[in-house]
Amino acid sequence: MTDEKSAFLFIDDESIESLDNVAKGVVPAKKVSQQPLIEKDQAYEEEWLIGSYINVLYDDEENIFKMWYGVGRKLSDARGDQADGVAYAVSQDGIHWEKPILNLFEDGGSKENNLVFPFFRWGAGTGVMKDPIETDPAKRYKMLFMFQSGDMMFAGIVQPVCVAYSADGIHWDVPQRWLNPVIPEGSDTHLVAYWDAKIHRYVVYLRGRPNVRIICMAESSDFENWTPRQIIVAPDELDPSQDHEFYGMSSLAYRDFRIGFLSVFHTLYEGWIAQNQIEDWMPEWMNQMDVQLTYSKDGRTWHRAGNREPILLCGSPGSYDCGSVYPPHAPFVLDEEIWVYHGGSNDLLGEPPRGGEKSQRGINLAKIEKDRLVCLKTDAQGVVSTVPLNVDPHALWINADASGGSLQVELADPFDRVVPGFGRDDCIPFSGNETEYQIQWKGDRQGAAGSKAGGLEQKMVSQMRGGLKVKVYLDHAKLFALYAP
Repeated sequence: MTDEKSAFLFIDDESIESLDNVAKGVVPAKKVSQQPLIEKDQAYEEEWLIGSYINVLYDDEENIFKMWYGVGRKLSDARGDQADGVAYAVSQDGIHWEKPILNLFEDGGSKENNLVFPFFRWGAGTGVMKDPIETDPAKRYKMLFMFQSGDMMFAGIVQPVCVAYSADGIHWDVPQRWLNPVIPEGSDTHLVAYWDAKIHRYVVYLRGRPNVRIICMAESSDFENWTPRQIIVAPDELDPSQDHEFYGMSSLAYRDFRIGFLSVFHTLYEGWIAQNQIEDWMPEWMNQMDVQLTYSKDGRTWHRAGNREPILLCGSPGSYDCGSVYPPHAPFVLDEEIWVYHGGSNDLLGEPPRGGEKSQRGINLAKIEKDRLVCLKTDAQGVVSTVPLNVDPHALWINADASGGSLQVELADPFDRVVPGFGRDDCIPFSGNETEYQIQWKGDRQGAAGSKAGGLEQKMVSQMRGGLKVKVYLDHAKLFALYAP
């Protein structure tokens, strides 16, 4: 229903004139399970990485969920000395996953596994996409990954980004040009690549150089020749005074926005932590990683969202994901909800779990209800005032949670004069929790379709005179969106 309406979300401030005792915030995504949907049960999943580099899509051509996830082998006890590969899983419902036996690559003397990409030294950061515009069937699936070879090290190229292609997402062809990778200066993070229909370019998110934990982007018209990286998100003066590092970011196109899911690493400074174990005096947030929201209207200029509150939280103490959560390559919308597959671990980004527990890792799913990315909320009473909007008083919907209080609406002209019959006292209070509720007025016989002549006349008048301001009176409530025909 809302697809046929204009939606006014509060991700940015475009629709907001003022907030009185109301703040922006988020409601954390709801995890579908307290236990991971995919756990490590193979030798090549035991040692490293499962949950760190996750790529999930729903293939509407084949009606199946597909997942590519990072796995690894430790080469020695030295920090970061590892080889990385990619495994594959499928699901009919997105909850119950199967690891198919593909017989492609040998590990431990057998090919009876679900590996789709061999182990390479530092072959990490794998990002997989299904290209909606590719005309060459052999390149329908695209992959970016880091790779470190002896020839590269000899040439002074460290952790460069390479490309691979596939017709089915299972059998990959890697162009053999190791001394000429597509991005010579590498990036120790998840390589998130996608086709941006707004700017008509491929985009990849990666780190700054030299391996600085900020978010950069590069662009390409062919997926092989990339522009120099540009900084798009970095910590600023509004972030906490302790080190606040950005590990990576994924995104999805959503209505008029591109929404980013930003991995935020909370630490003092890694150089100290790398040489010392977690100690009792350290705060609970030390070396944890959660996920905040960002947004862009053009795909290039990015802003923080939701008052920097986390949209994806670490689990409670003792849970498998109490140390870190990692967003996927690209969340996606299905059945009007945003599906956010994510990795979780109880270790603290390379350090042992607090308290000496056994390290746990896994992959889970969290969902965000329709349009519930950023809310306007108060734990008392407050008022939201919008700029003049083209709305019909008889066909106005809200996305709100007032289950712990109430919500009322008032309409005013651009000069703040209340429209007769549509004041606060004329509005029937709402005390529910619905993603789409039509505002009801006392004495209003208008049906849900909003087709009464008076309603249409009022809409025409409001448009001619510059629209109507919507004032929302919140009492222990949250407002996520307004909708109008």
